[in-house]
Amino acid sequence: MNNVSVGEQFFLMLTTYHLNEKDKVQLQLECLGKEHVAYQRLDLPLIKVSVVGGRPFSHGGTSLFRKKLLSARYGVKDMDESAKRIQKAALGTPKNHFLILLAHNGPTGLGSGLNDICGKDWEFKGDGGDHGDPDLARAISSLKENNEVSIPLVVFGHMHKELAHGNGFRKMIVFGADNTIYLNGAIVPRVKILDDSNKRSLDNESPEVKGTARAFTLVELSEGRVTKVAESWVAVVEDRTTLIEEYVLFERN
Repeated sequence: MNNVSVGEQFFLMLTTYHLNEKDKVQLQLECLGKEHVAYQRLDLPLIKVSVVGGRPFSHGGTSLFRKKLLSARYGVKDMDESAKRIQKAALGTPKNHFLILLAHNGPTGLGSGLNDICGKDWEFKGDGGDHGDPDLARAISSLKENNEVSIPLVVFGHMHKELAHGNGFRKMIVFGADNTIYLNGAIVPRVKILDDSNKRSLDNESPEVKGTARAFTLVELSEGRVTKVAESWVAVVEDRTTLIEEYVLFERN
């Protein structure tokens, strides 16, 4: 069984971009090295998993965000080009590999309510709206229509779990057609200071040492299928770690 940790931190493409700050973007790309997957595919033959990246720096909606950056670094000038680049990256995925589509924001078509997985939640008036990425939705649709590749898992973030204006929480998992699972990993804040009760259970001898709780979204795979999805909080105190909370979003019987 393989555990695949997912979430926004995996993509590492969140820094605000300005023309006079492009070195910061380049630094991120150099840190990622071959693991940078925007419009590319990363094959992991040892665990038979392939990761295909969507459009980086997306803020959702119908307009391209950071158009100058996308044009300069990726040659992408509109949604159609972006969809084709995602689709092209997925082609050639090894037949026996589990394919994960990884994007900053999710696709359109998963609901328009304010608590839907990509629904608008920040407007005081209104019933939300679909804030997904149309290029990602188009790429997924084209790949499925042409039977070019199976897409069992689409992972993204950006749309925070806790809704704006105290409106509760967002749906973080959706089961689409053709057994595709859409998973949002945007738990914010991702790192919290441990409260006293949790910290005491981990470190009775050094009460002055501060610890943190860190959020992860874990996906378990077995025999080419998702078997479990869970939001997990891990306590970290000095060099000690322990699982303190787990919310199971899906578990196959």
